[in-house]
Amino acid sequence: MRTTNPHSFFARIQSVIWPGDVKKNFAILALYLRAHWKAYFGLFIIMFLDVFTVIGFAWFLGAMTDAAVHQDLGHIGFLLPIGAGIISIKLAASYLDVYLEALATQSIKRDLKSDLLEHLLRIPIGAATRIHSGELISHFTNDVQGLDGVIGRNLINLVRMPLMSLAVFCYLVHINIELSLISLLLAPVALCCGSFFGLLLRRSSRAIYQLLGQTSSQLNDIFHGQMVIRSFLLEKLFFKRYNAQNNRLFQYERYNAKLRGVYNAGGQALGLIAFFGSLSIGALLVSRGQMTVGALLAFTNLINQLVFPLNGLAGQWASFQRSLSAVERIRTAFERPVESDHLPAYQKMSPRGTSIHFQHLSFSYDGRHPVYTDLSLTIPAGQTVAIIGPSGAGKTTLLQLLQRFFPIRSGSIKIDGVPIDQMPPDRLRSLIAYVPQDTYLFSGTIRDNLVIANPEATKEDLIRAAKAASIHDFILTLPRGYETEIGESGTRLSGGQKQRLAIARAMIKDAPILLLDEATSALDNETEQQVKDALYTAPGRRTTLIIAHRLSTVKQADLIVVMNQGRIVETGKHDELINKDGLYRELYMGQEDAKNLLHLIKIH
Repeated sequence: MRTTNPHSFFARIQSVIWPGDVKKNFAILALYLRAHWKAYFGLFIIMFLDVFTVIGFAWFLGAMTDAAVHQDLGHIGFLLPIGAGIISIKLAASYLDVYLEALATQSIKRDLKSDLLEHLLRIPIGAATRIHSGELISHFTNDVQGLDGVIGRNLINLVRMPLMSLAVFCYLVHINIELSLISLLLAPVALCCGSFFGLLLRRSSRAIYQLLGQTSSQLNDIFHGQMVIRSFLLEKLFFKRYNAQNNRLFQYERYNAKLRGVYNAGGQALGLIAFFGSLSIGALLVSRGQMTVGALLAFTNLINQLVFPLNGLAGQWASFQRSLSAVERIRTAFERPVESDHLPAYQKMSPRGTSIHFQHLSFSYDGRHPVYTDLSLTIPAGQTVAIIGPSGAGKTTLLQLLQRFFPIRSGSIKIDGVPIDQMPPDRLRSLIAYVPQDTYLFSGTIRDNLVIANPEATKEDLIRAAKAASIHDFILTLPRGYETEIGESGTRLSGGQKQRLAIARAMIKDAPILLLDEATSALDNETEQQVKDALYTAPGRRTTLIIAHRLSTVKQADLIVVMNQGRIVETGKHDELINKDGLYRELYMGQEDAKNLLHLIKIH
């Protein structure tokens, strides 16, 4: 005969009532609840005042009624100040309840959003790029705003409502025990219905929060990709996608509303049944002289406070379950591993060049298709190195690994002999100024976008960097010069102007290593050469790595590294490589032939 382990049985029951994910969610919330315990303590005191005023007012109503029936004017005069006192306490408690509840919830939301942003800024960029920005924004809007059910008045109500029902029941027993016991029969029904609907609402709300995150991601794509959408006539496609998602969200919201509607109607039905039942039976008791009119009035006034809190408790539990879905999503964001225990900050470094060593480097994005296998490269301090090669050769990845954006599989990268995985992120990235292929500028002025790279930069530093990037003269033509607003992502600038501003920003950082990844692709040949000349002739030269498409601009480089399919196939100066029958000569001559062909086309 098979026996049942009682411990296993109770563990299964506990896992249903209080599953492990709920414990984890509360572990996150407990930190913030403890931080604002004073506001919650105040709400806890107000909870007892609320119970006192509810029972006190019912007593006052009954006593006044009986005094009026017996025409006892003296007793009425005695009761009036007491009633005024109860009302005054009720009004003061009501004000403090609203204020303290708002103080507690808004303080927690503020702290939670700050901590969440700090955490997300510390996760490795490789992991961050796999998360849609719309999904991240949804954490700060939909998810944080959906926490009210677990940090607001609902949390206090989970204690207040059972306490209210218990206190009211004791007073009702004092009025009439038989009528109280009959009314209590509705309590299990209210609790069971609320628990059932609470479970359904949690499941529904989890789906709603997920859809809200997906909808935010879609809107983010639409608003950031408008030029591509308009150019490729994708308006209808994206509208249909968003509309389909929006309709799915509407269906879930409608289902959620039906659940809440049925629950609320059921709660009102239970309250009405309790009221009419107690009124009918109480009227019979009054007619028999077993109960006074005042006692009946007090009883019927309080009966809703017996059933409603129990039914409301289930409602609060339903709201609690809905909010747990939001907490669950925030918790998963906090569980993402970080690369540093603090926010990295800019550190001023000596601008002298540093040596870089890539030793037996192996790397793969997906673990199956290697980008590099046993790649080695030494870059002496203070030299300008051009990295060229066909698309997919692994050029950009090399610059990203140098900044530790992705973990390498084997081998090492060293700066001045120190492995970069032994450097804190703020020190490593303070050594490097980076201009990526896709230039990104922040909303604000030109000056804002320049000084953001080096808060210590002077006006002379800005002008010097702008001149080196061939952007100073253009800035002076603008009505407000360096104080000119450039719009979201620099939309008021051309592609070439944005690139030159990004180069100036990198030069202001004044780091010992400068990385330029196709950073001059939007410039004309003359401007590109001016920028390169400024880099090559800069005093106290940095170690500079340049990924360039136009090979005519890398002739002055101290070293040219030719890559193909994740391997270094050639290294040397321009004159050495052009005399070899290798990939560099092939690429260079191909560009020269294309240039000559274009020239002939223009002539004819």
